[in-house]
Amino acid sequence: MWNKPFEKLRRRMTCVYAAIFGVLILAIVAAAYTLIWWEILANEKTNLIAQIYHEGEEWIESEEPPCSQAAMSSGKMFAYFVAPDGKTVILNQLGDGDVGKALLSHQSDWPQDMEGTHLIRMRGTNGERYRYLAGVAPVVDKGKQIGTLYMFKNMEFYYQAAYKTLFWLLCMALVLYMAACYFGYWLAGRNILPISQMYERQKQFTADASHEMRTPLAVMKLAVQGLREDEDSRLSEFAKESVEMLDSEADRLRRLTENLMTLARSDEDNLPAYTEQVDMTALCHKVATQLALLAEQKQIVLKQDIQADLSVQGDELALSRLLIILLDNALKYSAAKTTVTLRGARVKEHLVIEVRDEGCGISDEDKTRVFDRFYRVDKARSRTQGGLGLGLSLAWAIVHQHGGSIEAFDNQPQGTVMYVQLPLGAR
Repeated sequence: MWNKPFEKLRRRMTCVYAAIFGVLILAIVAAAYTLIWWEILANEKTNLIAQIYHEGEEWIESEEPPCSQAAMSSGKMFAYFVAPDGKTVILNQLGDGDVGKALLSHQSDWPQDMEGTHLIRMRGTNGERYRYLAGVAPVVDKGKQIGTLYMFKNMEFYYQAAYKTLFWLLCMALVLYMAACYFGYWLAGRNILPISQMYERQKQFTADASHEMRTPLAVMKLAVQGLREDEDSRLSEFAKESVEMLDSEADRLRRLTENLMTLARSDEDNLPAYTEQVDMTALCHKVATQLALLAEQKQIVLKQDIQADLSVQGDELALSRLLIILLDNALKYSAAKTTVTLRGARVKEHLVIEVRDEGCGISDEDKTRVFDRFYRVDKARSRTQGGLGLGLSLAWAIVHQHGGSIEAFDNQPQGTVMYVQLPLGAR
């Protein structure tokens, strides 16, 4: 069973393969159809010129008309015989019908060069469409040209046959394309299988390691707490500083472990899916109040612009964590005497949460990666600030747990906007 990221990758690869196969199949069908039609047309042109010479010889011998009455009545064949001057009509077998009139009205489309052919597409007075192959050849008697014979052959049968052939070719192409899509899906699965297996092993290691780290970390915390509370111990200043450092690093490792466990559950699509009604207006005010002291310590103004009566269905604890991550990031990377704004509003069918800061901003290249795990825009600064590179990854997981989206934009004239959309209805 593929996990979601690799299933999406497999589908994208399948679409690419299907597009390539589709182009190849259509190219083969188009080439085959074109070559067959070209061969048929070339053969008909050769046969028509040969027939014109044959009918010209019979005219000289017996003055037999080139076209029979049956051929003219069915519209299969027509002829037009003129003197060498091109004006005097010796024999007109176009008739008075709709086709004959249409052919005569398209005389400018008739072939001009001897032994030439031209495919004439036209419409009659009744609006019906006609397709005729026109050919011309000289009629020679005893070495002297006595006239020019034009003959017109109905090509509608070939067009109808070509359309039927094209239809069946496309049906075959569709079957081949469906088979190619299935093959592409199988091929994509084969290609990403090693990567998926490696990813699964890494994910399992992360989950196992995080789980195993919880007990020793708890022991470390208790030991550090015991040292700090032991009044009989006379620790030197260096020892006290070391204990404080151990306590700080143990807290940092605990947060890292909790974050890794949460992300591991999100990879398994195993985050709790609560559907309780969450008062987002109250939750936004509550989180902003909790972080107001941190903002005051950094001399940052924390503003709130929260609409009344905002609510969504979801996990209140997870949504609270989302707000804390976004506000903590904004405060962490903002300079003193700047402003961080938390905005909450209802926009159509979504709840929109914005956290705007006036910090150094994020480059366009980094915007596409800030939600990746352990990615830090400024690694040195993140380390000094205590960042783990997992906060925005957790935010992304929480937002997608609730069926929403999160993006990073530039805040004008300076800074960053974290833009979250959550559906108002039940997921």
